[in-house]
Amino acid sequence: QPGGTVPDWRDGRTPAVPGVNLPNVTLVTRDYTAVADRLAAFGPLAQQAGMQVKGITVHPDPEATWLAQRCGTATRGAAEGRPLLDTDAKLCEAILALSGTTNGRIAAEGFARLAERCGPGSDLTALGASVAERRVVFSDTQARPVQVGASFEWSGKEAPDRRYAPFTINTEHRKPWHTLTGRQHFYLDHSWIAELGEQLPVYRPPLDLAALGEAPREADGDTGRTVTVRYITPHSKWSIHSEYQENLIMQTLARGGPVIWLSVPDAQAVGVSDNDWIEAVNANGVVVARAVVSHRMPTGTVFMYHVQERLVNVPKSEATGRRGGVHNALTKLLIKPTHLIGGYAQLSFAPNYYGPTGNQRDAVTVIRRRSQNVEY
Repeated sequence: QPGGTVPDWRDGRTPAVPGVNLPNVTLVTRDYTAVADRLAAFGPLAQQAGMQVKGITVHPDPEATWLAQRCGTATRGAAEGRPLLDTDAKLCEAILALSGTTNGRIAAEGFARLAERCGPGSDLTALGASVAERRVVFSDTQARPVQVGASFEWSGKEAPDRRYAPFTINTEHRKPWHTLTGRQHFYLDHSWIAELGEQLPVYRPPLDLAALGEAPREADGDTGRTVTVRYITPHSKWSIHSEYQENLIMQTLARGGPVIWLSVPDAQAVGVSDNDWIEAVNANGVVVARAVVSHRMPTGTVFMYHVQERLVNVPKSEATGRRGGVHNALTKLLIKPTHLIGGYAQLSFAPNYYGPTGNQRDAVTVIRRRSQNVEY
């Protein structure tokens, strides 16, 4: 929408145009008898339409041929002749083959397309050539941790002599930011955002979920005391974007199971010492974990880092009698109307990118010290 103004079809004068001021609804015909065959194979659409990441399209024809040779092809059914992805190892091969971070040919093609748009001064073609020969296959990852390479899919450069840092491709290769201006900017002039007074970054207090009928569930523990806190699930310190958790260094950072970090005053309020078993309960679910009592935590807020050992050492909950939940057991998805803006510069809904954001992790939760005699 030019100028960030959405013509409202509800006024009776403006026509409703799908994809412009109305959702662009598409009819999909699905043959459910063929779903299993298609899930277990690499279909033709990626080759026909190309694979698009952040506005850059690459074509995986060589990768489709390689996957057919590596994994075999379906001999019958809806996927006949297509590369097989019918085992976990074959699917891993496909993931590694189709990503520019682990397949330099894909990265080089993407950088070449990007260079066409950024101009000769960007030197992106040379960056692509520097990674074109890199290739990671599944057996490489089984043998050892493997470093990925620079790719057009991300904003940062990475190499054996360089750690990843965001936006280095933008600053060193003159690639514009994915914004209306091509620069980093803070002002958003879309009419929906202006209606809510959020054209510039502003503080918005957490929603009062109790006022919306979502009061936390109370549950007495062995001390009879509870503390009400805000529950946050930030990125894990030791496992997000890495699954080499059997590494000794990684293991020394963990406690062998799920933990919740809480402040010293909050721990004292419910008689909790470091490493005690605690139970966190709210309207969404229950989590059982050990307490990490730290002076670094602010009073009234607790952290449960996500992607920690979510299936290991999880005892039964006293509140439910079932296994004590994962980090997302206490959260739910909340979407703001502004997350649904599309068709205007960088404002285009995508899970984990533009909406929903971290607001779904800010949940009012009751914590108590539970019985230290746990059962599994």
